[in-house]
Amino acid sequence: MASIKLKKRFLFPIGALLSGLLPLLGLELVLWAFNIAAPETVVDRSFGFGQYQPLFIPNKDQTELRTSQNKSLYFGTQRFAKQKWKTEFRMFFLGGSTVRGRPFTVDTAFAKWVELELNARSPDNTTYQSINCGGLSYASYRLARINQEILQYDPNLVVLATGHNEFLEDRSFTAAKANQTDVSPISSWRSVNWIRSLAGDDLESFKTNSEKRLPANVTARLDAKSGYASYQWDPVWKRDVIGQYRESITEIISQCQTKDIPILLVCLGSNLRDCPPIKSELPLTLSNTTRQKWLNLFDQATRHRDNPSTALKFYQQCSAITEEHALLHYRIARCFEQLGQNQAARKHYLLSKDHDICPLRLTEQMDRVIRELADQFDVPLVDGRRVLERASAHQIPGYEMYIDHVHPSIAGHQLIATAIVQQLIKSKLITQPDDFFTPDYAHMYQTQLQERPPSFFTNGLRRVQWLENWARRDRQQQELKPFDLRGRLAKADRLLGFSELDRVTIELTKALDQYPTAYPAIVELALQRRRQGDDYHANFVLSWLAEHSAPIESPNTNQALGLSSN
Repeated sequence: MASIKLKKRFLFPIGALLSGLLPLLGLELVLWAFNIAAPETVVDRSFGFGQYQPLFIPNKDQTELRTSQNKSLYFGTQRFAKQKWKTEFRMFFLGGSTVRGRPFTVDTAFAKWVELELNARSPDNTTYQSINCGGLSYASYRLARINQEILQYDPNLVVLATGHNEFLEDRSFTAAKANQTDVSPISSWRSVNWIRSLAGDDLESFKTNSEKRLPANVTARLDAKSGYASYQWDPVWKRDVIGQYRESITEIISQCQTKDIPILLVCLGSNLRDCPPIKSELPLTLSNTTRQKWLNLFDQATRHRDNPSTALKFYQQCSAITEEHALLHYRIARCFEQLGQNQAARKHYLLSKDHDICPLRLTEQMDRVIRELADQFDVPLVDGRRVLERASAHQIPGYEMYIDHVHPSIAGHQLIATAIVQQLIKSKLITQPDDFFTPDYAHMYQTQLQERPPSFFTNGLRRVQWLENWARRDRQQQELKPFDLRGRLAKADRLLGFSELDRVTIELTKALDQYPTAYPAIVELALQRRRQGDDYHANFVLSWLAEHSAPIESPNTNQALGLSSN
């Protein structure tokens, strides 16, 4: 009798618990049966931590793999056949927003230009396909998980280009990593996802409510209020992040080599000349007296901004006290460049980048890491950084090659793509292709760009403006004031990339008014645009120039303008 009472005592609460769970279980079964509230239809707020959700999922008839809906916010949408054809050469491009082609789209990223060039040059029936796995704000340690997945899809090649997001990610996702283990299993329940969708956490609601913020990278969305302030001078943290970067790249290389899949590394560069440091701070170890002395000297240098020789003397006195200040190095670089000392200018531009408290640009130490690993594991390396430096005045890249702090212009992507193709040929990873000449490139570029809608360029501007607002660029406009013809035309060139034509004409007018040699330089700017396939903006510049300036006695220049030199 006592045992029966004991059983009732235990069975009754268990039965009550099960009765309470039955409606939830019933709801779960109904949602599964009608394919409602699948995990991929709500925003993936784990951003790659915790329980892994695939980047690619099969379509209904299982013939194609496509980017999962809840990852498309960060990766865009890519599709490829589940079963690879014998004549297909499948390439996966792995990285962050640079690989994705930001501030534009995958259609003008270097992965697409590689695909177009290889297909145009293919001597046989081989079809080349680039699958873009560039994730907004994805750092290398999350890319390692993506790489594990894509190795299942029978790749012929993996191309890895990463480094700019390391500090951005680690700083902003520490709390997320600590909390993801507990929430990840629950996030796979459809009933939970259904409730989330009612609360506006489904993809369509997220897109609607976040329309103005979607172009921003993941980290800035997570930490918009405190992100800027959270960056402080922390050399130990910086050292640890770089150590993790080395480990992650090593892991990705090992994953590929274990499965005998060729991998190619790309060294990325950044904007040095036209990108002041985002945040500068003096070391906390300075005494108040020394700090004030430094600030006084810095202020005196600022007052002599228009006299680079005098300003440089004050900045060098600051440097004698402490050189641990990013903006100090940037201003020293600008002084040296105005004085024609370009090697010294380059040195201090690099120091400015490496001393940035908010390091959104790959550091020199990280650049060495990628080169060392390429040598250590005998992996082909494409030096995208050097390619864009060689295309820049005095090998100091600015707005000519980078549209913001790290993202290459469309022309920059084209140059990196050509370098990748050349390395693939050199490494014998592809069949020797047919020759390709300058007119072939121009035609290929032109065809691809003409297919972009008018909003393509202005959307790029919107995305860049979001980041610049986050980085408080409005406070640094004086730092970016052009001091020579190069700077003025580089600014115009950048605005052409966004199709900001009214602002372009303002910069061109200033160039003609201030510099006697501006006329042929503006013509060359237009011809460069034409070589990049951008006939629309090239013709705009040439037409404007024909209306606003008398032709000079130069047959080549006048021919470009459609004028007679007689």
